[in-house]
Amino acid sequence: MLQINSGKLYPDGVGRTNELRGVLYSNLFLLRMDDGPIVTAAGRLRQVDSTGTPRPLIYEITEQFEDNAIQVGVLASHGVQPYLQDFSAIVSFILRVTCTPDADHCTRLLNGRRSLGVMTPPDKLVRRAFDKEIIFQQSDIDLLKSFTADLIALKRKSFLATMRAIRTYVTGMHRVRDDLELAYTLLVASIESLAQDFDAHKAQWTDYDQSKRQRIDKALAGADELIGKRVRTAILEGEHLALARRFREFVLAHLSDSEFQESGRNGSLGKLDLRDALKEAYALRSRYVHKLRDLPRLLDSDFAYSESIRSGHAVYLTLEGLSRIARKVIIEFVARQPKCEKEIYDYRLERYGILSAELAPQYWIWRPDAIAPGQCRKILSALLSQLAAFFVSKSPINDLNQVCAKIETELSRFRGNDRKACAAIYILFNCYLPLDQRRPNHNKFHKLCAKALQSPSIEALCLHLILGSVPSWSATDQQDILDNYFERRNQPGGLRVPELFEAGMLLSLAERCRSEGQIDQAKALLAFSAVNAVHFPAPLSLQAQFNPGLPIDWRVLVPSGPPKSSEVGASAAGSEEVQANDKATAVDNAAASPEDTETAN
Repeated sequence: MLQINSGKLYPDGVGRTNELRGVLYSNLFLLRMDDGPIVTAAGRLRQVDSTGTPRPLIYEITEQFEDNAIQVGVLASHGVQPYLQDFSAIVSFILRVTCTPDADHCTRLLNGRRSLGVMTPPDKLVRRAFDKEIIFQQSDIDLLKSFTADLIALKRKSFLATMRAIRTYVTGMHRVRDDLELAYTLLVASIESLAQDFDAHKAQWTDYDQSKRQRIDKALAGADELIGKRVRTAILEGEHLALARRFREFVLAHLSDSEFQESGRNGSLGKLDLRDALKEAYALRSRYVHKLRDLPRLLDSDFAYSESIRSGHAVYLTLEGLSRIARKVIIEFVARQPKCEKEIYDYRLERYGILSAELAPQYWIWRPDAIAPGQCRKILSALLSQLAAFFVSKSPINDLNQVCAKIETELSRFRGNDRKACAAIYILFNCYLPLDQRRPNHNKFHKLCAKALQSPSIEALCLHLILGSVPSWSATDQQDILDNYFERRNQPGGLRVPELFEAGMLLSLAERCRSEGQIDQAKALLAFSAVNAVHFPAPLSLQAQFNPGLPIDWRVLVPSGPPKSSEVGASAAGSEEVQANDKATAVDNAAASPEDTETAN
């Protein structure tokens, strides 16, 4: 929020402003003779009470907006909280102090006591950050001003990554009091997050796990060299390789030689020793994340702020050493990243309190421009959800007449899943209209759509279920279609079918298996349906009362039974319509009788 508020992302400049104030609590003691604030690129800081712990600080910021006036649909203010949170994180990070909007939290961090899970008080593990009082020197003021200016000047991608790293760093420091393992892990993660996105690492075949690499090399020994190269490249593209090495190299690349030549630090490490210590730090992080392993006991000890300790042949960074290295790396990262005064960037969804949610189908499904390559399955899923809602609660269905008109003109250029989805949309919508209100060339175009759905697919299976027909494919093909659907339904480009129809397809297949004598398979499908269709009690009842001699009817999922075609049209006509730009209307005509309806096969 601090960078957005700076106005650098506003193409037309700042339109209106608000003056905001909030309170931060810290161990900082400003000790300023004049009453003027400390002015930074992200706000102003004043001290109001120089006694007691923690000390309150007044944070002031001029909130800036791109629009010129408050009106309907315009955000009046974000309030001071998001700015307080971000600025307190920056102050805590760059000055190595405690600064937070929470007075109680600040008091706990500065009380000099150890918690239940940590033997050593935090002020004995990390220098300065948890001292009861830090005198705010002129050098601190200069550092805060220069770092904040550089931070705000970053390009948006770099700024967001840096703020994530800073927040993670500060959160890790706050955990030193009660969870050393989590604190250590978060400090490592603060650097790793930058390394993953900004190290420009290109994986090499030697980065791949040696045992796996040797087996693959052996398998490709007789293959063409070009084929072998393509196989190895494909494997590397799907793997996250050498994460620990990338972490170490990123840290070392962001530390100048002068960092290793400074004197006066207890337990300072040379470059080779630091490389080994970083390897151990990443291993400690991994052991905690994956196995909840504790840190070595020595790291929970008062070593007079030593930056490293040795145990056997291993060298470890203490929390003092790791926090200093992480801070140096993040500061250097900010210094090296490109800066800009203005940037064209759509920041609207990144504002505080703004959530992005998908519109309900009734607000967009009727739009013909929704039919586009890669989007057709989304429209089919929305139509199926409306049909399922009508089956259960008689909710209205939108008029897709204009959508069907576009499908008639565009179907020939669609391929694969888009083509099958468009065909299913066209058939499903028109089958619930009377013959005289279907599309003028419905009969001819229906045959083209049916042809697109002849081969086994989840789209065709949905149509067979809803229209009450049995696929011409084998039960094995039907099972394969369902297995593939459940594996891919949540992947990008996948089709998500409402739970009602998912359960219906399982029960229909169970009935087919039962009728063909595959009793065990039918029982397995009933059991699978019972634990997945959790909003419908029928599958559980069918499983408990299964009788091989009685047919399984998926329509028991709907207490009143699936509506007839005429009921769909009549209910939609009598329901409250959802208008969107005065173009979306509910289906309001009596539907054709089942014998007038063509099916996909």
